[in-house]
Amino acid sequence: MAIGLSVLALLSSVYFAFQQVTSTKRANYVPAYLTLLDGFRSPTFHQHHRYVVQRLGVEHDPDLGISGLPAEAQEAVYDVAFFLHNFVILERLGIIDDRYLTTLNDRVVRTWQAIAPFVRRERELVPLPHLLQILEDHATMVATTPPDAGRSLLRPKSNAK
Repeated sequence: MAIGLSVLALLSSVYFAFQQVTSTKRANYVPAYLTLLDGFRSPTFHQHHRYVVQRLGVEHDPDLGISGLPAEAQEAVYDVAFFLHNFVILERLGIIDDRYLTTLNDRVVRTWQAIAPFVRRERELVPLPHLLQILEDHATMVATTPPDAGRSLLRPKSNAK
């Protein structure tokens, strides 16, 4: 009986130690996460997002790639694309919970749809074969996933008893 209790105490100590390490790691990344959120609150970011999804493909030829776009268009593309790209990276590294990214999935898909021809051409021109690949992979995955399939911060917690 004493050995069983000792083993149980050891296992619970190990479990809580791993939980503490995980919490500490996430706490170390909070400043980076908050910096990203500051960018999201910027009116410029939202103007850039609107421009990218509504006007980029109408006003510019994708054969230009990104580097062939006027400076203002390049800035809008890079601002929006790398903002979303960085959120996907944080989620993949386990720094933020996937539920945070779920709230941005619609923007990820619409942004990728708008910039995909420009990015693909840029990959040929520069060549940067993996330019924004993580964003592309995530957009492809969430575009084929029903919106209510995963966990989301937008859904209230169940009060099941």
